[in-house]
This record gives sequence, structure tokens and C-alpha cells, in this order.
Amino acid sequence: MKTARFFLSALLCCLPLSFGTVFAADFANTASGDKSGWPSHLKLLTGPKGGQWFFLGDPIAKAISKHVLTTTHRQGGGVSNIGNVGRKSGDIGFTLACFLGAAGSGEEEYKNIKLDNVTLMTNVYPQVLYFLLRRDFAEKHGITSMETLLQKNMPLRFASLKRGTASEFILSMLLKYGYGMSFDDLRRQGWTLFFNDYAETADNFVTGDLDCFAYTAGATVPLIKTMEEHTEMIILPLDQKVLDLLSAKFKTGVYVIRPGDYRSVTSPIHTPGDYTCLVARQDLPEDLVFAVNAALWKERGSIAGVIKDFGALSPETALPVGLASHPGSVKFWNSLRGK
Repeated sequence: MKTARFFLSALLCCLPLSFGTVFAADFANTASGDKSGWPSHLKLLTGPKGGQWFFLGDPIAKAISKHVLTTTHRQGGGVSNIGNVGRKSGDIGFTLACFLGAAGSGEEEYKNIKLDNVTLMTNVYPQVLYFLLRRDFAEKHGITSMETLLQKNMPLRFASLKRGTASEFILSMLLKYGYGMSFDDLRRQGWTLFFNDYAETADNFVTGDLDCFAYTAGATVPLIKTMEEHTEMIILPLDQKVLDLLSAKFKTGVYVIRPGDYRSVTSPIHTPGDYTCLVARQDLPEDLVFAVNAALWKERGSIAGVIKDFGALSPETALPVGLASHPGSVKFWNSLRGK
């Protein structure tokens, strides 16, 4: 398993790792005319090291810098990015659409998600919740779904990503509103919980130091495919009633992982689906946000060369139903849709 550990680390290291880099701006292509009210540069907030948002930081910053305005990027998290954009510690940031839905759900615990001066810029690609369970553990305990896993009181080594990340947030939301449970309830059932980064958690799963790894990612996840090369696993489905409850309350959807998507999938698996999105400061000028969207659309092919899921960026899904979007985004995406 040392080979697997090395291979996973090598896979992650071979992707672009630079962050916080400043790129020279070229305003000529998509931005022209009066730029009064524009900031001197843009700050993009990404995600935890090793994840898709993290690796998207470099090509997105380059795209915006090339066509619009000098852009820097740094690590962040799905929940913290919203607050930091609102406080002007960032101008644009990755998050999940369901966080915006949670902020408007009326639930007391989500009132800390402040949308003051924060609005959706664009949906980017589907975000999927994966419950990965080692096949040997599943077969030993007769586990075939999330429901059968939660019904058992037994020792289980479970991991997700760090506190404040999109993965940890969605898991806590799923447990509370889908099953009436909490992380503390899992501990009382005998679970040992770990919250770490992608690379170390994946290594520990492959080497047998973890039984279950749950996190959110895109529709095509190279890390999962790499893990499958070194260990047998299953992906757990969720009951439709639970998926419907989350959809009604937080505007999430249902994503179907199909046979062929991953080697371990032999029948359709239903799991919570959402959208990775970019939020922006509401007070950014309309023409600037229009130009940023245009740059992302123009460079979507090169950006998708780093993270394939970015290729799902589309005028048809960029503006979500039921969530307010920046006027510059509405203007740009509607122009592509002929509106």
C-alpha cells in the first residue's frame, strides 16, 4: 500500500499547485470603455488544498487576468468564502448553491451565512455527494445504502474534509434534516470521525486505515478513479424520501451516478446533487461581472483541461432558478441565450 500512497500523492502533485500568483492584465479582449468603479485587481477564493476548487484557482485567475483584470487567488472554503466575499476579503469565491438556499431557509443555525453584499455569479458544474465505503467492510456488515449504514451501532472509522468546507456542511445538513442525527450521534454509535484534507484521507482509505470517506466533488472525480485502482469500494445510495426533504428545504437536487461513471458502480446510485457556483460581491460593477463571465466562457476549454467538470459551464444552467444572480451575470448569460 506504500505504492498506493505514493501514487496518490504523485497524482495530486502533478496538477498545478501554484496559488496566490499575480498575472498581468490584458483588458483588450472582453472589457472596454469606462472602468470607473472597478477595483485595482480581483481576489478569487478557492477551496482546500487538493480539491477541484483549489486546482481551478490557477487557470481561472489566468483567464480573468488575460481578458479582464489582474487576479490573484488563495485557498478558502465553501462557507467561509461567502463571508469573506461579503466582507470584501475576496471579490469572487467558490461555494455551493445550497449554501445560498440554506441562508434563505429560515433555520436559525444558518443565519450566520450572511448574504449581505453577496450574490451568485454563475453556476459552474454539478456537485455530487459521494459516500465511499470499503467493499470488504460493506460485505462483512451487510451494508447496501446510507440507511443500512446508519442503522448499525458498531465501530466505524469515518472521514470527511475539514470543518467549514462544503463537504462538512452538507454532511451535517444531511444528518440533521435527513435523518435527525448529528456527528455526536455517530460517535455514540461507535464511529471515530476524522476531518482532514483530500490527499491524506484518500491515502488512509486506500491503505485500510479508514472504512468510509464522504465528501462532495464534481461529476467526474479522478481521485475516486485512482482510489478504485488500489482498493475495492462501493458508493452508497440514499433513500428518495431523504433526497426530497433536502430538495424542498435547501433547493438541492438529485444526482444519479450511473454504471460506467466509476468502476465500482454497477447500478444507478441516487445521491444529493447541487451546483458548484461562483459568488461575487454585489457591489462589483455590472460591466466588470459581465466581462468576468465572458472570460470564463471564452476560456472554458483550457480551464476544463485542468478540471474536466468545468466543461459543464453552460448558458442553460448558469442562472439558477430561485436564487438571485448578479445583474452583470444575468446580462451576459441571457445574451448567449438570445434573451
